[in-house]
This record gives sequence, C-alpha cells and structure tokens, in this order.
Amino acid sequence: MMKINDEDRKIVRRLVLLFKPYIKNIIVITVCMIFSAGISTLIPLISKNIVDEGLIRNDYSLLIKLVIIGFVLVIVDQGIGLLETRFRMFISLMLPYELSKKAFKHLIKLNIMYFNDTNYAEIMNNINMDVSNISRIADRSLFYIVTQVFKIVGGIVGLILIDWKLTLVVLAIIPVKYKVINILARKRQDMFTKYMEVYGDYSSWQGDVIAGVKEIKLMGIDRLKVGEFIKKQRAIIKIDTKMNILDKVNEVSETVMFEIVTGVLYIIGAYFILNARFTVGGLMAFITYCIYVTAPISAILNIGYNFSDVLPSAKRFFEFLDMEKEDDGIINLKRIDCKEIRGILKFENISFKYKDDRKVLSNINFEVNEGEKVAIIGCNGSGKTTLINLLLRLLKPEGGKIYLDGIDISQIKTREYRQLISVVSQNAYLFNATIKENIYPYSRNDLKVYISAKESNIDDFIQSLPEKYDTLVGVNGANLSGGQKQKIAMARAIAKDSKILVLDEATSNYDIESEYQMIDLVVNKLKEKTVLMITHKLQVLKEVDKIIFIEHGKIGDLGTHEELYQRNTVYRELISSLNDNMDYKACNS
Repeated sequence: MMKINDEDRKIVRRLVLLFKPYIKNIIVITVCMIFSAGISTLIPLISKNIVDEGLIRNDYSLLIKLVIIGFVLVIVDQGIGLLETRFRMFISLMLPYELSKKAFKHLIKLNIMYFNDTNYAEIMNNINMDVSNISRIADRSLFYIVTQVFKIVGGIVGLILIDWKLTLVVLAIIPVKYKVINILARKRQDMFTKYMEVYGDYSSWQGDVIAGVKEIKLMGIDRLKVGEFIKKQRAIIKIDTKMNILDKVNEVSETVMFEIVTGVLYIIGAYFILNARFTVGGLMAFITYCIYVTAPISAILNIGYNFSDVLPSAKRFFEFLDMEKEDDGIINLKRIDCKEIRGILKFENISFKYKDDRKVLSNINFEVNEGEKVAIIGCNGSGKTTLINLLLRLLKPEGGKIYLDGIDISQIKTREYRQLISVVSQNAYLFNATIKENIYPYSRNDLKVYISAKESNIDDFIQSLPEKYDTLVGVNGANLSGGQKQKIAMARAIAKDSKILVLDEATSNYDIESEYQMIDLVVNKLKEKTVLMITHKLQVLKEVDKIIFIEHGKIGDLGTHEELYQRNTVYRELISSLNDNMDYKACNS
C-alpha cells in the first residue's frame, strides 16, 4: 500500500470515524463476509474431489453427493450475500447523505466573506465531488478488502496442503506487485490533486459566466467565452485522459502478472501430473486457491491506488468543515427574550478593513434610540453598506463594539439576534417559489401575508394575477419588475415583525407614489420600530429623526436634515446634486 504522511494519517482517522454510527451494520457485514469466505474456501476442495474421486474413479453416487453439497453451499453463500448487501447498502446510501447534510449545515453558517470569495458553482462542484469520492470508502470493495484476509489465509493453507513448492511461486509475485502499485498510486494521487485544481478553476469560471450571462450578451463576447471554455475543458480532458491511461496500466500489469503465474503453474502442474506427482483435480483446486490468494492480495495492495483520489478530496472536505462559523470562538453566548428587546443601538469606536488592508470604517460612534428613524447617507464607497453588514453580523468589526440594549451583539447567538432584525435591500433576493412563500415562508399564516402585502402596497398587483398569491415569481423574481420585487421584500420584512428594520436603498425602484406610501408606513405605522435606512431620497431624509453623514469611512456629521443642510457644505452639495438628478459632485471633491 502507498505510504502516507502524518497529515494523511489524521485524515484517515477522520474517515474511519465516519463509520462510528454504523458499527452494528459493519459487524453484521463482517460476519457475513467471514462466513462467505469460509464457504468459498471449501468449494475448491469439493471441485477437486468431484474430478479425482467422482469422475476419474467412476464413483457416480459420490459425484452426485458432492455436486449437491456444492450447490447447497452456493445457495447459502448467495443468501449470506443478500443479507450483507442489505446492511452494506444502508451505509453506502446514508454516508453521502450525512456528508452532504453536514456540508450544507456548515455552509449556511459560514461567514459571508466566504461567499464573496467563492461563487456558488465552485462551492457546489467541490462539495459534490468530495462527497462522491469520500463515499467510495463505503462501497463493497472496502469491506471486501477487510474481510478477504480470512480468504487469503484459507487459500494459503489450501495451497500448502496441495504443494508447498508451488505456493512459493504464487507468493513470489506479491513484492513485485506491491512495488508497481506503489509507484502508480503516487502518480495517480498527484494527478488527481492537479485535476481538482483545474476542475475547481473551471467551476469558478463557469459560475462567473452564468452570473454574468447578460453582460456577455450585451458586450458581444460570447465567442471569447466559448474559447475560454474550450481551453479550460481541454486542460481537464488532458489530466482525465492521463488518469484513465494510468488506470489501464495498473489493470494491464495485474492481468499480465496473474497470467504469468497461472501459466507457470499450468506448466509445472502438467509436468507433475505426467510424473504422477499431481492429480488433475489437485491442479484445478490449486489454480482456484491461487485466485483466492492473488485476487485479495491484489485488492489489498490496490487500496492506495483505488483510493488515491479519496485523500485529496477528504483533505479539502475536512478543511471546509473546519472553516470558522459565525459563532465559533464565542463562549457564554447570551440568550435574549425577543419580546423584551427595546431596539436601542450603540456603535462604539467601530473600525473595519478588508483582507487587502483597505480601511473602510474608522472610529464610528453613534446611538439610535428606541423607535427612532435614522438615515445613513454618504458617497459611494464611504462605508454605508459595510456599517449595515456589521450591524447584521455579516462582518466582524476590526475594533470597537456594537450594543443592543446595552448587550454586546457578538455575545448573542447569531440566529436569535437576526430574528430581531428585518432587512430590505436594494437587490433583495426572491426564492423560486410563490409570492405567499416569499413573503412568509415560516407557516401557512395567510392573514399575516395579506396584511403585510397591503401595507407594502403590493396587494392590488398580486390580486390582478391569475394565481394571485400562489403565483411563482421565478428565479430571483425574474417574473417581476424591480419595484414589485422590492415591495414583496418589504412585505416579507413587515411579516417578520422584528423590532429593528433595516432598509438598504429599499425604495430605489419605487415610483413617487409608492415612495410616499412607504414613508408613511415607516414613519407613522411602524412607530414602535427602530429603523435604519441607507437612502439618498430627499423626501425620506426630511422625515427621519436624524441623519448620519458618512465621509471617507468616518462620521462627517450627525443631525436632522435641516441642521445638516444649514451647516454642512458637503452635505448640501450632495443633496443638491441628488435633487437635480446629477452625479455626486461633492463625492469627487
């Protein structure tokens, strides 16, 4: 078998632990295979006696008895095989299910930055490939290898009983086969590691192309992308071809070696028969025992080769599972009572930078009182969305703390914390489900759905549809306009009924009438809600309790619209530019 290093040993241990829930099944499978191996060991002896004692000595009654015994043994062996298959299939089906479930549960708990660096196609292809490869350890070949040790022992005993000298000829092939397989296994593992890299690059490219297919059409670069596809696929095919050739080389080497041994045995056996040192039945039994020994030994030696793609996949899969989740490293997480939360927020000395050391926020300090409506405004890239993502705990601050009702939000269990916040973003995502399911997916509370739709000014449109609230919206709301998508997202936020409402350019696709209705909803109907909104709409800014003006990652000013407009030249120029439907002149100064 192929030699493995310390890191690989750790991976192997983790692979072995995957079988822990299936110990009872494994015991049954092992017992079945041991009995099967025992029966298989007896069959060549029966065949030998059928030939030597029945056929050659013309003992017809003995021949019939031996044939019946052989038949019964085969039937029993097949019955044991059915029982073994039943328990083995349970493991082989449950293992990929459990791995996929574990991967999915871990995936949705990862930090949002992971999804910014890796597209969905690459993520899913990697997980599916790794789960598929790891699951191979649960197929029949592994259990076969483990239990065939008994068959090898029985085979060797049978060989020695017939002729110990010929037994040495059979065993002489083992070190040669070991050396060949060891070399091929190392080459295949290196090839598969390279294959994973090339295929991962293709998956990332593919996801990027699918996400940008609209831009590809508009830019007229479809031929360029087809050329890139051909180049990347050829790289995959090249490595795949090499691995298949290597598989064939391994298969050929095994066949050639077996044929050499068999040929030598036939030649020597025939010589022994001619000199009355061997019987015909004895030679047949010896050849059968030879197969019993060489086939399992080849399978055992082939473990490293056959599973050379398992270790790289297992390594990547376990590295994925070891990635930090949102609540990892936090001890003594606090539980909160949602009904008692008032919605008082405090940002204290908050700073943040991305991996490239690009500073986005620095020394951010402000408070939001219970039920207060606060607008966050600033130029593109000033850090507004980053500030909201920190509040939502999609990002972690480099320094400082955010408090909710005096509690450090990093000490609250993430899932419970997010139940306190409803979010409507500029590019709200809608699932490929019905309107009703998109508004309130938690239960069949139709009344809550209808009330939320009316308050978000989308009910009239929904009622005009043939299927009404059971209308499918398409992938990410493809069957709806931008404004309709945002209104459904607003209805979803209202239905969630959280204490804090976050609106990130939530009315960017609204018409003027809908925008005024939204302002009335937020200011008058949601008085008890604490609302933070990123917006540059003048009519909204005039209605909020205060405005936080962000400049270059810092708070440039804070106050009402009238106060900022009077005293802050940059704010006034920005608002004037927006009001005139011009570019942000102030942002470029």
